[in-house]
Amino acid sequence: MEVIKSWLEPGVDIPDPYRRHLKIVLAPDKRNVPEITFTFAYLYPHSKTDYHKHDRPELIVVLAGRGKSICDGSETDLEPDMALWVLKDEVHQIVNTGDEMMKLATVFVPAFTAKELLDGIIASAERDAGSNSS
Repeated sequence: MEVIKSWLEPGVDIPDPYRRHLKIVLAPDKRNVPEITFTFAYLYPHSKTDYHKHDRPELIVVLAGRGKSICDGSETDLEPDMALWVLKDEVHQIVNTGDEMMKLATVFVPAFTAKELLDGIIASAERDAGSNSS
């Protein structure tokens, strides 16, 4: 068993308009875990993810903070201890509507590499910079 102290993990800052801090904890190219990708995502107050989809399902667990989920146009209020199972190709977004950091845990099965996941997220933020407001 490997014990991972997530507070010691380095992370990556994603720029506006989708400002957040990501810590990829497990992935094929992070600790040699081929089965899943596991991350912690910290959404800054009043920030959001892009409205996006994946070619595989995603589990999202709200650990702290409040906000809303938008999935295929339908909105759901979020609070701690809620879990979202996002199916392949469902277009979704998480919005931090509060004044505190929102902490999420996410799992992808099958796994993305850390590089695949980060490259897509950063490309989306760079593409939409200046066209959206946080």
